[in-house]
Amino acid sequence: MTSDRRVLAQLRTQARQARDDGHYHAAARLERQAVELAGALNLTGERTRALLWEGYSLRQAGEDDLALAALLQAAGERAATADPADVFAALIAIVHISLERKPARFCRALLDQGRRYLADIRQPWTALLDFLEGELAYRRGDFSAAGDWHSRAWAGWRDEHPRLTAATHLWALCRVAFRRRDPAELERLTETLADLRPVPILERQLVQRARLLSWRARRAMDAFCAASEPAPVEIALAVLAATTEGAREEALRVLTLAGYWAEMEAALSQHPLDSNRFETPLLLGDWALNRARAALGLPVVDNDYGPLFTDLSAPFSALATAALGEAESCYQAALSLAASEDQRLETGWYGATVRVRLDGLKKATSATG
Repeated sequence: MTSDRRVLAQLRTQARQARDDGHYHAAARLERQAVELAGALNLTGERTRALLWEGYSLRQAGEDDLALAALLQAAGERAATADPADVFAALIAIVHISLERKPARFCRALLDQGRRYLADIRQPWTALLDFLEGELAYRRGDFSAAGDWHSRAWAGWRDEHPRLTAATHLWALCRVAFRRRDPAELERLTETLADLRPVPILERQLVQRARLLSWRARRAMDAFCAASEPAPVEIALAVLAATTEGAREEALRVLTLAGYWAEMEAALSQHPLDSNRFETPLLLGDWALNRARAALGLPVVDNDYGPLFTDLSAPFSALATAALGEAESCYQAALSLAASEDQRLETGWYGATVRVRLDGLKKATSATG
C-alpha cells in the first residue's frame, strides 16, 4: 500500500470512529478530505464511497442540503470501478431525506427508480426499499401499511452492505407498535433492540427512545403503571441532548407527563424546537393543555392516546384559562402546518390529529365556561 493509500485508509477509519462517537460534523470533514484525496488518486470507487459517507454524516449533523449535494454525486456515479452497493445506498439516503420535504409522488418516483436500478444490476437489496415504503406510509399516518412494510423489510434484512442497521429496523417497528397501541409488541421489540447492545451513540439513543415509548404506552393503557412505575426521567434528560428533533420531542413528552416542566422550559430556552415542524406546535399545545389540567387539580394525560377532555369539568382558574388559551393558539398553528403536510403527503392524518384536539377543547371550554 502506498503512503497516499494509507492516508486515505486512515481518514476513513477516523471518520468512522467520529460517527460512532456522535461527532458528525468532524466525520463529514474527514470524509471530504477522503473524497478529495481519492479524486486526486483517480480512485473512483473510493471517492464514491467517501461521498456516500460524507452525505450520511452531514445528514446526521442536520445539514440536509449539503448531504444531498454529496449523495447526488455518489448516486450519479456509473463508472465501472464504482461499487453499485455504494451507488444504491446513496439513492436510499436521498429518498430518506426526501421523505421529510418532498411530495409523496416524488418519493414514490425515487422508490420506483430504485427498484428499476436493482432489476438492472440484478441485486436482492429490496429490504431497503421496503423500509422506505414503510417510512412513507408512517408519515402518511397509515400505520397498518407501515407495519406491513417494515415487517417485510426486517424479514428480508441481511447483515451486509448495502443495509440499514438492525437497530434502525427495530426502532421503526417500535414506533409503529406505539402508534398501533400494541404495548406488548412494543415491549418485545424494545427488548430485542436493547439486546443488540449497539455501540454507535445514535443507535444507543434508539434504545433509549424505544424505552420512552414503552413507558408511555404502559402508562396510557395501565392505570396501575401510571401510579406505581417511576417515569424514565433520566433517560428523557439524556435523550433531550440529542441532535435530532424527533428524539427531543419524544423526551419532552415524557417530561411533560412526569411534571418536569422547569427542565422543559430550560431546555427549550437553550435549544428551541423548529417552529416549522408540525410536531412542535402540537407538542407545545399538549403541554399547555396538561398545565391547564394540573391547575384544575386533574392528572396529566398523554394526548397521543387520550381521552383528552372527558373529565375537564372543574371550575376554571385564571391559570387554567390562560393555559387553555395557549393550547388553542398552538393547535391553530399546528393546523396551518398540517394543511401543507397533508397536501405534500396526500393524506388527511395531520389535520385530523389537530382537529380532534381543537374539537375536544372547544367542547370542554363551552361546557364549563
